This record gives sequence, C-alpha cells and structure tokens, in this order.
Amino acid sequence: MIPAYNVASYIEAAIDSALAQTIGDLEVIVVEDGSTDDTADVIAQVSARHCDPRLKVLHRANGGLAAARNTGILMSSGQYIGFLDADDIWLPTKAQRHIDLMHLDPTIGISFSNSRYILEDGTITPHLLQADKLRPGFHDMIRRNHVGNGSAPIVRRACFDQAGRFNETLKSCEDYEMWCRILWLTDFRIEGIDEPLTLYRIRDTSLSFNFTKFLVNADLAMTALRMQMKNVPDRVFRAGHAEHYRIAAWKAGSTHQDAAARKLLLKAVMTSPRLLLSDWRVFAVAIALLIPGRTREQVIGKAKSLRQDLVALVH
Repeated sequence: MIPAYNVASYIEAAIDSALAQTIGDLEVIVVEDGSTDDTADVIAQVSARHCDPRLKVLHRANGGLAAARNTGILMSSGQYIGFLDADDIWLPTKAQRHIDLMHLDPTIGISFSNSRYILEDGTITPHLLQADKLRPGFHDMIRRNHVGNGSAPIVRRACFDQAGRFNETLKSCEDYEMWCRILWLTDFRIEGIDEPLTLYRIRDTSLSFNFTKFLVNADLAMTALRMQMKNVPDRVFRAGHAEHYRIAAWKAGSTHQDAAARKLLLKAVMTSPRLLLSDWRVFAVAIALLIPGRTREQVIGKAKSLRQDLVALVH
C-alpha cells in the first residue's frame, strides 16, 4: 500500500520496487492523496509502462497519511498488508521474507525490518536504521517505536480487523499509535528481521524533520494511548514522552535549530531521568550540539559507521 502526496520525483521508484518483489501473488495499491504537483501524471505514466493488473490506483481528495493508508487497507484483499511510503524503496525479497516469517509463526501480527538510509537524490549510504529490539513487548513499544519507519512493516490483516485502523486525527505518529493499539487489543506480537530490506530516504523537507509537528502529534498519540490503557504504569508513558522529546531534539539539531534542541533534550531528561541510563543517544545528541554544523555532520557520519562496524564485529 503506497500513499502518495506531492512525491512526483520519487513515486516511480517506489512503485517499481513494489512490482519487482520476488513474490508474485500481490497487489500494489497506490492511493494518490490529492497531490498538487505532477504526482498523478507520473503515476499514470508508470501505470501505462507496466500495464500490470496487480497495480491499482485510487485518486482521492487530500486527507493525510493515515486516511490514505486506511483507504488502501479497505481496497486491499490480501491476508498481509505492507506499507511503503512513496519516497522509499523496498528491496526485491522484502515481501517474501516477511510473509515466510509470519506464515511460519501465526502469533506474529506485525513484522518489520531494518532500513538503509538513502539520500534525497537516491544515493545509497552505508548507514542503517536498526531496531534496538527485534521482539519488542507492549511496554517497549510505548517507550519507543521499534518498527522504525512507515516503510518497514508488513502487518497481518487480522490486526486491523481486531484493533481498527489508523487514527486519522493524527498527522504524524499515527503508525506508532497503531502498533501500540494492536499490541493492546490483540494477542499478536511484533518481530523484526535483522536485515536492511527497506531503503529509507532522508529528505530535508520531509515530515520527519518537522520536529514541532512531530511533537504535537506525538503528544496527541500518547494522550490517545493513555485514555485507552488505564492499567499501564505512568513511568512507561513518561519514558515514551521522554523518548519523543529526545527524538525531537535530534530533529531540531539536524536542521541546526540548536537552542530548541537543547531545551528539548533537557525536557527529555527531566521527564524521565532513567533515559540517561537506558539510551546512549541522549549523550550522542548532547555531544553533537557542542560541535559546529558541518563538522557535526561529518562526526555523526563517522560515528554511525563506527557503530555499525562494531555491531558487525560483535555478531
């Protein structure tokens, strides 16, 4: 399921990667969400080039990412539903790897993979977005969205049948709220594949770098979860809030809004002091904020490479 809004430069690669999956029994549903650029025209061109009956396109008035995903879910007919953001790419074996895993273990409702970062122009980087936990529990997911990004998961349809669909009032963090709700309302669990099967595009103009909108919606998502999950200890929700502030601090620092980043990092630690012991990224963000912009980017890049080399050595 590919939601598409003002992604004319990227949608072709996303659709191509979905149709190139090694599993043939699939449908690729593109929900064109009222784009104001040439996205609809590009989709039409790609559709004509492929002439593939597995590709289905729906045009709708703009309603946001959650609404587009819900539209795709309603259009779909498969037992498993995969999500691919229109600026990202799936590697050819991704769908097969996930479905094989979930077919063998019916307790898995959500499967996800690691992702490899690509730049806005499509350049593939050596850096990975890796999950801290491949089998996060319910409280783990409240504390942090271990699924990572919107193009990483493939979800069993029964999860949506039992827990409902995405919260359309949220304009960000709707996936985080959805995965937590599935774990709360169903008996399914989450399991990750420790391989980068998704190419995750970093765009300076993307929603993921708008830390203000991220925080507003993260707080709304947390409020929705708190209202439903009365028996969850308050410390778990505080840890979730703190992690959101830590992420927002990183986003602010990434766009050189250092004053905002410092305030957010301090708020993260004050909300849940245990974050200092549980998440090394707090110190990484703090140190990064002491380094000038261009040098900071170089140091962070080298640090990521070093960390991945160490992880590979350990494994």
